[in-house]
Amino acid sequence: MRRVAVIGGGFGGMGAALELAHAGSAVTLFEQSGALGGKAQVVRDGGLVFDTGPTLLTFPQAVEETFARAELSGLVPRFKRLSLHARYTWSGGERFECFDSLDRTIESASAFGEGDAYRRFAREAEKIWDAAGEPYLEAPFEGIPSFFARVMKRGASKVFEGARLGTLDELARRHFRSPQLQQFVNRFATYAGGSPFESTSAFAMIPHLERATGVHHVEGGMGELVRAFSNALEQRGVRVELSTRVSWERRQNDLVVGPKGHEERFDAVVVNADPLGERGRDRGPLAMSGYVLLLDVAAPLPLAHHHVRFGDDYRKEFAEIFAGTAPTDPTIYFCHPSATDATMAPAGHSALFVMVNAPAFENEARAAKWAEWGPRLRERCLSALRQEVPGLQSSQVRVVAERTPLELARLGAPGGSIYGFLPHGKFAAFQRPRMRSTVPGIFYAGGSVHPGGGVPMVLRSGHFAADAALRFLERSRRAEAA
Repeated sequence: MRRVAVIGGGFGGMGAALELAHAGSAVTLFEQSGALGGKAQVVRDGGLVFDTGPTLLTFPQAVEETFARAELSGLVPRFKRLSLHARYTWSGGERFECFDSLDRTIESASAFGEGDAYRRFAREAEKIWDAAGEPYLEAPFEGIPSFFARVMKRGASKVFEGARLGTLDELARRHFRSPQLQQFVNRFATYAGGSPFESTSAFAMIPHLERATGVHHVEGGMGELVRAFSNALEQRGVRVELSTRVSWERRQNDLVVGPKGHEERFDAVVVNADPLGERGRDRGPLAMSGYVLLLDVAAPLPLAHHHVRFGDDYRKEFAEIFAGTAPTDPTIYFCHPSATDATMAPAGHSALFVMVNAPAFENEARAAKWAEWGPRLRERCLSALRQEVPGLQSSQVRVVAERTPLELARLGAPGGSIYGFLPHGKFAAFQRPRMRSTVPGIFYAGGSVHPGGGVPMVLRSGHFAADAALRFLERSRRAEAA
């Protein structure tokens, strides 16, 4: 029986461990914190349930396929597909709603005189998915030739369509005159921690995927998905070591993993952690981080499950963030799961996750600025909530917890960056760290490696890493037999 170590218990690590164990490997999963889930943690407070990491699930097939490969489909939690994906508001009172139904979304865009424009945008977003998205996601990125071979299978025209992609902002301006709908399109660069003014228009495939596969809520919160993985790992015999910080290296012909002085030998290693440090790239420009508030609101709220209040100057907001300072007029995201799931808060209360895009930090001086920025952003978020919910009293709002990039940095994220790798530039997707380490037998999974961030993409990275590790083990077995 081959022994495999998985380092890190986020979704990528858990998915890889599950697949490796089902294939017959003896798997040990090491997690430095006291709980599985990585960034997908849960805070419970007096009947309130807060997801502190991912707050929505698209492409649920990625979850279902992961459990199906381990023959444990019965453990998958229930998902609720949202008819209203998100509501977007502005300080001038404008409002746009994106629905599961294209016709209803077009109707909402018509209030801006952009109904036909939205239909054209939706068609182009689907073409971008066909030309770039599917071939990018269907296999690990091992180099430009193999990627373009997958594109060519879809026709030579797809190569041309991919080559003409500009920035996301250029695409938004090509389709829409309304600054509000331009902001709506531009927001999708933030899913990978980038600026729409520097990131590829390939991110326009995200609203297409959200409509095609749905925006889903995990009933009971994302913590229920972590629980399902934990149960699956137990059923497949994975040894889980929590609160265990380990190092890993190759010593001559052996891969060794473990706490100092207690290392064990393994035949392969999957690392569910950011690889930028290994590649010497963790001091360069990083993707955005975030500032988070968890609020107990003693009132039912009219907010949508996913509710975004845009700042007035998006270009200035991103210029400030990537100059290394907190935005003065930030876009604010409210996640209000009680709108969909009554189990997330007791009657008469709402559990709100509030997030603002924020800069990662490159040095201790920048990190120290959060003593000043935190209180300012807190007041900005609370003020925006009162503007969205007229009549709400300050006495009805209680801050349960506050998180800055400093907390993410303590979990191992370089500079507190949520995704690490900065997706700026037309060819950024091809510069993302690959899953193969520079050390034979070590493979990476997670949001910083191919194919990128978000629960479905991270699970796909875990699948790719597990498959590569299994092929490595098979080659090693054949070499030993020879």
